[in-house]
Amino acid sequence: MTKRKNVLVVDDDPVFKLIARKLFERSGDFFEVTFAENGLEAIELLRAMIDEKLKSIPDIILLDIEMPIMNGWGFMEEFVKLPEEATQDISVYTVSSSIAQEDKNRTASYPQIKAYITKPLTVDIIRSIAGIP
Repeated sequence: MTKRKNVLVVDDDPVFKLIARKLFERSGDFFEVTFAENGLEAIELLRAMIDEKLKSIPDIILLDIEMPIMNGWGFMEEFVKLPEEATQDISVYTVSSSIAQEDKNRTASYPQIKAYITKPLTVDIIRSIAGIP
């Protein structure tokens, strides 16, 4: 039996969030998905989870780059400041419609980011990053 994965999707696009929700549902009963509108909301949510020692700390974060208030890079600047013992098992994936090489290069500068995924998201991608056959 595969352990359920807690996933945090950080994206301001309502269409992407709707599609992501449907894709996770189609991927099987393996995911508990939470959504955040921007990097600030996501980092505040993570801090609260860590402070309260919640078991729902994400296993996977799908992070958009371009968002209002705090973009994906601002989120990563704050993420690396969180206690390593609380974040070491979180796999971050940037998910963006950008094909800019500079974004891909910047992704590589964060060891916490496992991969750069170009939208659209698919069931196969979701199952692959979660390690589900």
